[in-house]
Amino acid sequence: MLNFTITFFITIGNFLVLFLVLRKLLFKPVTAFMDARAKKIKDSLAEAAFLKGRAQEEATRYEKLMAEADVEAERLVKEGSERAAAEAKELLEKAALEAAAAQRRGEAAALQEREKAMQDLAADIARLAAEAAGKLAGREAVAEDERAAAALIRELEAGRV
Repeated sequence: MLNFTITFFITIGNFLVLFLVLRKLLFKPVTAFMDARAKKIKDSLAEAAFLKGRAQEEATRYEKLMAEADVEAERLVKEGSERAAAEAKELLEKAALEAAAAQRRGEAAALQEREKAMQDLAADIARLAAEAAGKLAGREAVAEDERAAAALIRELEAGRV
């Protein structure tokens, strides 16, 4: 059977002392270290989840801002196009008005030149007629003959008009 000698009790005593020393020096610090490590990991995971949620919120906000910026950009482009079209139309209308005014000025200048040319021609015709009449009459043309010929031409023109 079992033989319980003093060695057995000394071994059990040694075992108990070793167990208590190891428990005090090794198990409690290792357990505390493991608990601290587990708590740190748990806190890190919680913080990571929080930051992930915040990042998703920021991404959503960023996408919303980008969509709003796209809409604003489209509005500005459309507004700019409309403004450019209106300015182009205004410039074309202004150019057309200026062209019409220039044409009227040109027509008026041409009419004045025509009238001046007609007056010069009438004066030349009157002078030539007076000279021809004077040669036919055998005398030299005088200013009175030229005035009479000019008056006759004006009467003829007035009748023509």
